[in-house]
Amino acid sequence: GPFHAVVDKSDYRLDLYHGDAERPGEWRYIASYLVGLGEDDSTPTGSFAVRPNSRLINPHWVNPRTGQKFDAEDPENPIGERWIGLEGLGADAIKTGYGLHGTIEPDSIGAQRSMGCIRLRDADVELLYELLLPGSLVTIRD
Repeated sequence: GPFHAVVDKSDYRLDLYHGDAERPGEWRYIASYLVGLGEDDSTPTGSFAVRPNSRLINPHWVNPRTGQKFDAEDPENPIGERWIGLEGLGADAIKTGYGLHGTIEPDSIGAQRSMGCIRLRDADVELLYELLLPGSLVTIRD
């Protein structure tokens, strides 16, 4: 590392890069992954970083709209087996509660069906979980 990501909403794509966070013009492209995004264009654009202590394996989840709870081992848990929490940077610091995660609905990749988070196929988010560490930059753009 360090590794960083750029999410291109118009292409439903996350590009992974390697390089110094202070010198993005020198980052080297590593790979691309298809993503799912928030319904009604609810995935925010902006500058984010992987939040400390927010990378979770097999997390529990509470639906913020309904209050429905999903245990860690629940096969119906919509966020899958990995969670990588994001924190907004600078003017984007007000954008909270977003992250990268897996999905139990692989057909949602390439569509707008999440609550604003970025969904990935399970194998893809498992790899990114190992590479995107606290402080890794994540830029989301239209």
